[in-house]
Amino acid sequence: MIMNVKNGQKLEERLKQFWRPGDEIICTRIFRRSGNNCYLCGNTPIEWHHVLLNTMTNETIDVEFSCVINIKKIMEKLGAVQKIRFFPQYYEEVEHLNSQYPGTAAIVQFSPNPDVIAQLLSKPKNLSYVQVKSILNHTMKFNNEFMTELFHAALDIYIERKYYIYESLDKHEKTDNVEQSIANYFRDEWERVRSGEDYQEYRSTSYKGDTRYDDIPF
Repeated sequence: MIMNVKNGQKLEERLKQFWRPGDEIICTRIFRRSGNNCYLCGNTPIEWHHVLLNTMTNETIDVEFSCVINIKKIMEKLGAVQKIRFFPQYYEEVEHLNSQYPGTAAIVQFSPNPDVIAQLLSKPKNLSYVQVKSILNHTMKFNNEFMTELFHAALDIYIERKYYIYESLDKHEKTDNVEQSIANYFRDEWERVRSGEDYQEYRSTSYKGDTRYDDIPF
């Protein structure tokens, strides 16, 4: 639902229950079709789901594409300048959102240096969800022993802290052992990616200087 004067106030009040100025929003996952209602506007069914995490409160909501833009417009109205952040695998979605409403979204920047990743994983207490997920996203695309070791170290942290809840992955499989289900999900994805293009060629492009990129302390 595209925001207009009539429903704008309603959407604003709804968003204020999830976010306030100063809070950061990151899209943790995008998936297609389910029976969920859009948190912001109530529309159902949703064609493209965007799971949004408030990193200050650790609360998540599920919204449709147009309401990602509505959220950005409300944020601007309330004086907030930050963008909604996305992991690099959603680069095309960021492009699409910004083509519809410039400045809506930005990509989380991640340093792919294996030594830096290893140093981060050596102090897991200092790692945030965004860092753990960025490490998983990156290391899963390499087919060598060292990166595989880093992937599994990050996966252990992800599962132990139940970060899968932030991505609504706890509902993707009805099993008695959710943790094992999530581990299987990531390992299956890891194997799928390994059988495809070499990540070093597929995602080697650097987006430094691109204003759609937001820095994250690594």
